[in-house]
Amino acid sequence: MRMHTGCLIAAAPFFCSGSAIAQTTHPVSQCVDALEQVTALEIMAPAYKIVGTDSRHYLDDADRPAEIARLRKIVSASCSKQKSKARQNEEAEAVRLHEARSPECALERDKLSGMEQPSSREARSSVEDQRKLVAEHCPAVPTANVWLLQIVWQQNAPMVLPAGR
Repeated sequence: MRMHTGCLIAAAPFFCSGSAIAQTTHPVSQCVDALEQVTALEIMAPAYKIVGTDSRHYLDDADRPAEIARLRKIVSASCSKQKSKARQNEEAEAVRLHEARSPECALERDKLSGMEQPSSREARSSVEDQRKLVAEHCPAVPTANVWLLQIVWQQNAPMVLPAGR
């Protein structure tokens, strides 16, 4: 995935610049969603949920441990046993979900949207390359009622990518 300079990701799951992402038609299992949310909240970046169409509800730092504990209970109740093949598959799916909810993917989807505008002067091959990148790494995923992590912009800072990239 291409890097954006000048952006320090304080975390991975996403939402950037007011962009909205379509909900996928394939629901995410409770296990995979909880695994992804634990990963997101353990990053210790500002986390929020989307409220309404254009508002955010931030998780207070003091409430983070309780939220992680709540999510771990869901993992215990809904996921397969540790070290099983099924659990490995659930964890791999959670990593893919984490990437798709990342701020990087939000930026890549926004970029594609801009490239597809009638007024865009992007070369057809560039648009196709961007479509391929988004399809492979950044599919539309559910973002309703989940914790998303905020991008922290810093001048001349290298971008820090989440694990698994």
